[in-house]
Amino acid sequence: MISLTPLKMLVLLFSCVLSGALGGYYAASFSPVPAQIAIVDVQALVKKAVEKNQAQTEDDAKALMTKVKSSTEELIQRGVVILDAQSVLTAPEEAYVNIE
Repeated sequence: MISLTPLKMLVLLFSCVLSGALGGYYAASFSPVPAQIAIVDVQALVKKAVEKNQAQTEDDAKALMTKVKSSTEELIQRGVVILDAQSVLTAPEEAYVNIE
């Protein structure tokens, strides 16, 4: 049986901590970071609103923008950037915010 002196124990502990930290850093450097961007298709929302009611007014447009802002408020609080879909070339489907 091998007896560990306090110095050997500290060296062993330090090497374990160092190897764990280096392994975690190595793994994190190759892990993909999820996008912190959400996309709102304002044009599609306006088209859907106009199809329902042809007599859209400025107040209706303001109400629609208020609805968009309230729907995305939680995302904004988490630090997510909100883009208009017309400014995006491609994005995964889960990046689009569903506003009903």
